[in-house]
Amino acid sequence: MSENTQPTEHNNSSMFSPKRLWNRTGLRGKLLLSLLPTILIIILIVGAASYKVSKDYIRIALGRTVAMQNLAIVHDIEMFMNNCATDLRYFALSKQKNEDISIQFQNMIMAGGIPYYELAYIPASTGKPQIQINKSGVVTKLDDAALGRVSPNPLLELEKISTLKDREVQPSYIREITYPVQNNKNGNMLIKEKVVRFYIKTLDSKGHPDGIMFLSVKAEKLRNFLTLYDSKRSPLWSFQRSDELRFSYFVDPQGWILFQSIPKEDDSSELTSFLARQGYQGTLGKAEHNVAFRPSEIHADYWERIGKIQKKEKGLEFLFHESGQYSSTIPTLAYAPVCFKKTPGGESEVYGAIIYTDRSVLPKVAGYDFMSILLVVSGIAVAATILVVLFFGRSLTRPIREFAAVMSEQTSLDQLKEVDLPYKDNDLQVLQKAFNRIIRHVNSQYILMKAKDEKLVAINSQEKADMKKETQALANLDVTVIPEIIGYGKQINNLKNEILKAAEVDVDVLIYGETGTGKQLVAEAVHNNSARREKPFISVNCGALDENLLLDALFGHVKGAFSDAKTDRNGAFIEAHGGTLFLDEIQSASLKVQQSLLRAIASRRLKPLGSDKEISFDIRIIVATNADLTTLIKEKLFREDLYYRLKVLMIQTPALREHPESIPLLSLYYMKQAENLTDKKDIALSRGAVAKLKSYQWPGNVRELVNSITRAVVMANNKLIQADEIKLEGESCSYAEDEHPESVKQSFASEETISPDEDTLEENMDSDQLQSTSLNDRQLKAWKVIRTMDSVSRNEYQKIVGGRLPSRTAIYDLQILVKAGKLRKTGRGPSTRYIVDE
Repeated sequence: MSENTQPTEHNNSSMFSPKRLWNRTGLRGKLLLSLLPTILIIILIVGAASYKVSKDYIRIALGRTVAMQNLAIVHDIEMFMNNCATDLRYFALSKQKNEDISIQFQNMIMAGGIPYYELAYIPASTGKPQIQINKSGVVTKLDDAALGRVSPNPLLELEKISTLKDREVQPSYIREITYPVQNNKNGNMLIKEKVVRFYIKTLDSKGHPDGIMFLSVKAEKLRNFLTLYDSKRSPLWSFQRSDELRFSYFVDPQGWILFQSIPKEDDSSELTSFLARQGYQGTLGKAEHNVAFRPSEIHADYWERIGKIQKKEKGLEFLFHESGQYSSTIPTLAYAPVCFKKTPGGESEVYGAIIYTDRSVLPKVAGYDFMSILLVVSGIAVAATILVVLFFGRSLTRPIREFAAVMSEQTSLDQLKEVDLPYKDNDLQVLQKAFNRIIRHVNSQYILMKAKDEKLVAINSQEKADMKKETQALANLDVTVIPEIIGYGKQINNLKNEILKAAEVDVDVLIYGETGTGKQLVAEAVHNNSARREKPFISVNCGALDENLLLDALFGHVKGAFSDAKTDRNGAFIEAHGGTLFLDEIQSASLKVQQSLLRAIASRRLKPLGSDKEISFDIRIIVATNADLTTLIKEKLFREDLYYRLKVLMIQTPALREHPESIPLLSLYYMKQAENLTDKKDIALSRGAVAKLKSYQWPGNVRELVNSITRAVVMANNKLIQADEIKLEGESCSYAEDEHPESVKQSFASEETISPDEDTLEENMDSDQLQSTSLNDRQLKAWKVIRTMDSVSRNEYQKIVGGRLPSRTAIYDLQILVKAGKLRKTGRGPSTRYIVDE
């Protein structure tokens, strides 16, 4: 029962999947499913963009209103203070002319001028102070007894004489003054007032300083300017304001908040700062002004404003991070400095600043209204879309449904009929014509389909094989970690990993593999990826030399060691100092050579032939063999101690039959080399040829593959090599061996490295081999490259001509170039080089 339940649940879940629902929905349903979300998304995007723009502009407009109101307050206070300075200068001039300033002060008050609170003259030497105070419009001059009870003592104001210049008016900040005032009921009583004083230095009739004069106004007079602009009596009142909290406050350049506006037209005369200091931590109260507040330095934004105010800068801010009870709104804050000119026409100085805060919720209310309108618009758009789709969907889909019904009736391939529906709809006519063309084409081709399929199968193998992957792999060889090793698959990847691991450590390596599997390439790859890559890589083929020549090639000799030893010769161990020495076909070395190798490898020191002096060397030894050394050890043909000395790390090169996936890539690589050798271009393999190469077992491995590919390229009559043109072992060749051109014979030579003993190879050449000094095509091509170089070695020459040229042929070519006077030979053995002599 459980077995039947699980498929049912799976079917039910897949039945209601979005993909299945979409596939089973008709045209009208798809129109609804596609149009409704699209329209809603468009409306929401447009609405969000419109809301953002409108909100930003509302905030900008609100900010400009706040800034304008703040500047109006600043302007009125500056005008008021300048008028106070002008009046004080007038009184000072009157006193200099010995006019009665008391009468002038009384007349000014009665004429409705600025309601100053006090006017005082304090002489510097002789004479007594004159102080008049304004009490409810009545000016009272203090007598000597009352002067003694004034606090602070007016005589202390004389200290400011030294700081005042001629005609300079200096305002103070809020000061608390105590005056005795006569009262009919209580006699003399003390009245405390907070005032702002304006000071000026007085002069006598001769223009000499004789005292100081000050004029003061009650601090609440300045506060009333702030309150005025928050009330309906404001000069800027032009519309009904909402009930959100708005207030302004006065700060001095040192950051003290001195007073704030009174909310809701409160008639209280007390100065306050409770709204201005909300959300701040700091110091409350200072001398002569107990409600002053100075925020602490932790409020960086506040002190940044004070810094700008000190520089006479004004600004507008939107306080997004305001804390406290007003976090539901975004306050708008404007600030501007209040400047005062101490002298007429002089430079204005910052006296303080007005900071205005408006916590209007207008952007928030506008956002709510906007969202309501957006919801209504979205609902109307959805309803209209549904109605339009339902109304037009049926008439739009009728021709398509009928066309689909006619098509579904034609189930037999050999009885297809053309469709002819009466509708003149352009889209349906295009669809109908296209379908009828398909029917006519299918009917005309149906009979030929089977024959064509059979023909395609027959010629498929003759088509060009798709080797884009291999071509790209060859193009990327230069950027791979080990470009010397070409191939794909697990075997090649394991080989490359073993090479990289061996390159990381500086130990000896034994490479084992069948003939033609690229053991020398592995050795070179280990060297090129090791820390010794910048040092020499010397290769010696132990199977190419007899015992004595091999000992000489390995260990060298000194002059006079034997009859033909006319100069000293460094052996391969010394030539490879700091680098790598590769010993190929190590199983071919005699027991005597093996004993010498063991002693040198164990001690890392050697004695050249004929020398009593030991020479130390620092090399890494890599040996290669295609024989089973353990079997040779049992047969006493190979030293067991040497085997274990060499086998620190072992790398096995895989046979080609073990990674057939690499055959197409290798074939393409060696086919490009054969093209360079034969001056043919754009040779390609057919699919059948690739299949034949991959199915062969390749007992000769890569060397046999190279020979087969080269032979096929040489003998190819067309640019596409077919399967029958690939001649494998056991198949008859279509040409005689002696018909091969010399260059082709050389390409079939062994890819294994031949001994680097170039002197011995030259001595074994027949003398008549070097009679001709004319250069063949290969030598001419090589010379064009060599002449751009300073010198060349035999290995470099082999790479110049394609990398597969046998060592003997390379030495032959170099000797021809020497005989022709183009090169000059220097050095012996592995250090031999050919210097460009033109």
